[in-house]
Amino acid sequence: MSACPPLQRTMAVVLSLVIVHAVLPITAHAQFGKRILQIGACAGGAYGGAKLGEAIAKSEAARLKLSPAEAKKRQIAFQVGLGLALCGGGAWIAGSVYSKLSKRGQQAREKEVMAALEDAQPHTYADPENPTLTGTVAAQPTFVQGNEECRIVEDRLAAEEAFVKYCRAPGGMWAVKAV
Repeated sequence: MSACPPLQRTMAVVLSLVIVHAVLPITAHAQFGKRILQIGACAGGAYGGAKLGEAIAKSEAARLKLSPAEAKKRQIAFQVGLGLALCGGGAWIAGSVYSKLSKRGQQAREKEVMAALEDAQPHTYADPENPTLTGTVAAQPTFVQGNEECRIVEDRLAAEEAFVKYCRAPGGMWAVKAV
């Protein structure tokens, strides 16, 4: 049996969505449309995070003069980190320990990331809904890129790690730097 050609697969998905939309009560149409947009945006964020993580890892590998093996390890960590930053993970972190964080756990993580960026000290976080999920975030030393100061945040949750690059203009707020 041969694989389904891409056009047929796409048509099947579109037809399925049309049928689901047709059988939904009118009040659910807006919610269904909103959910489809969220899924599409999140998938785009996860894909973008993977591609941006690859680019940032190459730049960091050159800046830090890393071996190819260490550069590859960091590439994966940057891809996971940017997947977390751009979409709360999306498809990129599915199956990783990061995907197990509850909404409150994600908020606790983000709070500690911001604190680590400010004081350059290691911080720990825990998921209030799953106490076995605890992590540590640490900001690396500041470096200048263009007219911004930047830091790489190392995030370790269980045995997995994610790296995210944050930058800010002098006196500004820290934000994820995608390029």
